[in-house]
Amino acid sequence: MEEAKPAALAGRRVVELCDESGMYCGKLLADLGADVLRVEPPGGDPLRGIPPQPDAVANSPMGLRFRYLNTNKRTQCLDLADPDGAEAFKRLVASADLVLETMAPGRLGALGLGYEALKTINPAIVVVSMSGFGQTGPHRDYVASDLVTNAVGGALYVTGDPEDPPVNLAGDQAHMMTSSCAAASSLIALRQRDETGQGQHVDISAQEVMLAVTHISGVGKYLDDDVIPVRNGTSLFAAVPSGAYACKDGLIYLIVNRPLHWEALAKWIHEETGNEEVIDPMFEGPSSVRIEYRELLDIFIGDMTCKYTVDEIYHEGQRRHIAMTPVSSSAQVAADPHLAARKFFVDVPQADGGRLVMPGAPYRFDATPWRIDKPAPLVEADNEKSFEPRADRQPATAATSVAIPFEHQALSDLRVVEFTAGMAGPWIGRFMAYCGADVVKVESVKRPGVVRLYIPPRNRELGVQPTLSPWFTDWDAGKRFVALDLANPEATALAKKLVASADVVIENNSTGVMEKLGLGYDVLRSIKPDLIHLSSTGYGDSGPCAKYVTWGPNIEAISGLSHLSGYPQRECTNTQYAYPDALSALHGLVAVMAALDHRSRTGEGQHIGLSQLETTIASLGVAMIEPLNAGSSSERVGNRSTYMAPHGCYACAGEDRWCAISVKDDEQWLNLCGVLGRDDWARDPRFETVEARLANIDALDDAISEWTRTRDAHEVMHTLQRAGVSAGVAQNVDDMLKRDPHLADRGYFETIAHLVKGSVVAPGIPVGLTLVPGRTTRAGAAMGEDNDAVFGDLLGIGADELQRLRDVGAIETP
Repeated sequence: MEEAKPAALAGRRVVELCDESGMYCGKLLADLGADVLRVEPPGGDPLRGIPPQPDAVANSPMGLRFRYLNTNKRTQCLDLADPDGAEAFKRLVASADLVLETMAPGRLGALGLGYEALKTINPAIVVVSMSGFGQTGPHRDYVASDLVTNAVGGALYVTGDPEDPPVNLAGDQAHMMTSSCAAASSLIALRQRDETGQGQHVDISAQEVMLAVTHISGVGKYLDDDVIPVRNGTSLFAAVPSGAYACKDGLIYLIVNRPLHWEALAKWIHEETGNEEVIDPMFEGPSSVRIEYRELLDIFIGDMTCKYTVDEIYHEGQRRHIAMTPVSSSAQVAADPHLAARKFFVDVPQADGGRLVMPGAPYRFDATPWRIDKPAPLVEADNEKSFEPRADRQPATAATSVAIPFEHQALSDLRVVEFTAGMAGPWIGRFMAYCGADVVKVESVKRPGVVRLYIPPRNRELGVQPTLSPWFTDWDAGKRFVALDLANPEATALAKKLVASADVVIENNSTGVMEKLGLGYDVLRSIKPDLIHLSSTGYGDSGPCAKYVTWGPNIEAISGLSHLSGYPQRECTNTQYAYPDALSALHGLVAVMAALDHRSRTGEGQHIGLSQLETTIASLGVAMIEPLNAGSSSERVGNRSTYMAPHGCYACAGEDRWCAISVKDDEQWLNLCGVLGRDDWARDPRFETVEARLANIDALDDAISEWTRTRDAHEVMHTLQRAGVSAGVAQNVDDMLKRDPHLADRGYFETIAHLVKGSVVAPGIPVGLTLVPGRTTRAGAAMGEDNDAVFGDLLGIGADELQRLRDVGAIETP
C-alpha cells in the first residue's frame, strides 16, 4: 500500500473555541493537516444539535451542519469558568501554535484567558479572535449573526431582485468568508511568529470582511460615479450583457466582459436569428459602451436562447469561447459530469455509524494533498488525549517583547509574480502586498485586462483610462507592474528569469494558456524547484470542461449558489459583487500560505490547482450536504432559517430601507418581546417556543414589520442591539462611508497615494494583524510602470540590453 503523502500543516497545533461563525476556519486548517482540538462545554456544544439530522445515521443527535464543519478535528469538554477547566485549557495553549475563538469581545479576558494572559504562558501564541464587529469600537459588543453581518457589511443590499427585500445567500456565507479570512490571517501571523518569535492577537471583524468581499459594489465605485449600487436582479451593473436567460428547459447564465466575447456573441445571434442590428459597431468595445442598451440586448439574446435547451446552448456557447453556464439546482450539481470526472465529492464514514457524501477539496495540492481522515468527533471522544510533547516543532519563545520595525511586515521576505487578470487571482496578491510581499504583476499592453479598459463614468469623453479604475485599486494596489509580450520568446525568457527570483507564482488564465506560452508549472519548477505555484481557474485543470471560460457570476450559477439562494419565486438570485471571485481568492491565499508553511519545514515547493467551482461548492457545504445525501434539491427560504425565528429583513421608514433581525435563542426572544412592548408574545402558544415561531412565521414576520416600518432603520438596529438582540441595517455604500461611526472609529477605509489622482479612498484589507499592521504603498500605476526597476535593478539587466528588448517588442511600453 502506497504511503500517504504528508499534509501541508502537519505539526501545527490549534485550539478552537468557536461557534458556527468560526468552525469553518478550523476545518480549513484541520483538512490541511493541522491538529485542531476543539474545546466544548461539558456535555458537548449545543450547536451539535442544529438540524437537519442525517437520515444515514440512525437516531443521531448530531446535525449535518456540525458534521461538515468539524471534520478532522478532535474535541475536549472543559468548563472554562471552573479553575480546573481553565488550567487544562492553559496546558493546551502552552504547547499550541494557534488559538481560534469566537466568544464575545472581552469574554475570554474576563475568564482570565485573554491574549495578555495566554502570552505569559506561551509568548509565541497567536490568538485569532473572530467577532461580528471586531474587538474595538463603539459597536464591538453588538451581537451578530450571518444575516446581520451580511446586512451591515453591505452584501444584503445588493443581492437579489429590486422588487424584493434584500436577501441573504444560502449556506452562511458571511461565516464562511470570515473563517476563510481568519485562516489566511492565522497562517500569515504564524509565518511572522516563526521568524520573529513573537505571537500576536489577530482581530477579525466579520463586518469588515464582508465589506471587503463586496468591494465591487463599494466605496471606490461610489466615489467615482456617485451612484449607490442596488439590487439588479440577475444582471450586473458593470457588465452588459449579463444575466439569466430562458431556454427551453431552464436558465442559462451569460456574462460578457471582453470586447472579443461580445463580437463572438453578436455574430452568433446574427447567425441564429438573422438580426442585423446586433452586429452594429456601436455595441462594440468594453461593457461600458453597452450599458444604455441593456434592455434591447437582453431581447436580442432571449430571441436566441429560447431556441436551445440549457445543455445545448451551454456547450455551444463555450465552444465559441463565450462565458455561458447553467443555473444549476443542488441536485444537478450533485450529478454534474465534470465534478464526477474529477471525483470531487467524497464519502465520509461517520463516527456514530453510516456514511455521508460531502463536498471535497476546495484546492488540490500536488505534494501535500487535502484529505478528510476523520469525521466530526463524538462528544468527549478525546477528553483523555491532549497534545503530545512537541518534538518536531517547538513553539518559538520570546523572552522579551521587542518592537518590530514597521518596514518588516509579515510577508516582507516574499516575492510573488502574478500572471493574472480579473479579480480571483489578483486579490490574492493584493492581500500579500498589503502584508509586505513584493508582488510583481506581468501584464500586456497589447492584451490588457478588463480592469485596464475603464472609461470614467463622469468623463466618458476621455475614453479608456487604464490607471483610473477603482477596481484596479481594489485588486492591484501595492504591487509593481511590468509589461511583456509573452508571444515573443525573449519576453518569455525574461518572465522565467523573474520567476527564478520569486517564492510564489499566481496565475488565473484559462487552462492550458500558460503551457502554450512556455510558462507552465513543469517549466517553472525546473527553474525554481521550491516554487509555490497556484493556478486558479473556473473548472480546474482537468475534466471535460477544464477549458471552459467563466467569470464570478457564472460560478454563482453553476455551483448551485444562485438556485439555493433567494426567495421561492426566484429561480436565480445573484450578487452584484461576483462573490466567487472573492471567495476563491481568500481560499487561494489560505492554500498559498499553507504551502509556504510546508516549504519552510521541508524546502519542498509544489503546484496548487484551485477550481473556483469546487471552492464555491465547498463553501456551500452547510447548504449542500442535505441535498447531497437526500438526493433532492433544497427549497429556497429567502432570509428565513430552519432553526431560528424570527430571522428576516424588515422594511423600515424611508425608501428601500431595511433592518435585519436574527433571534438566536430564548433570551434574545424575550428581549425582543420587551423592546416591542409585546411581553404577551412570550406566553402566546404561537410564539413561545422556536418550533412554534417557525410554524407561525408568516404571522410573526407581519407583526414585527408593523413595528419596524414606521421607524428609522438605524434606530431599529441600535434599540434592539442595546437590548442584546442581533440586528443590523441593510447598509448601502453611502451608509458605510458616511454614517457608520464604528467603521470610522476602527479606521476601516484606507486612503492610498495614487500616482494620477493624488489619493483615493479604498476598502480596507481585513487581515486584522496587530504586531505590524498592513499598509498599501500606492495605486494608479501604469502598465510597465516598473519595467526599469524590476528588469534593471532587480534582475540586473543593463540599460543597453533593456533598450534592445524594448526595440524588439519583448518589453512593452504604454
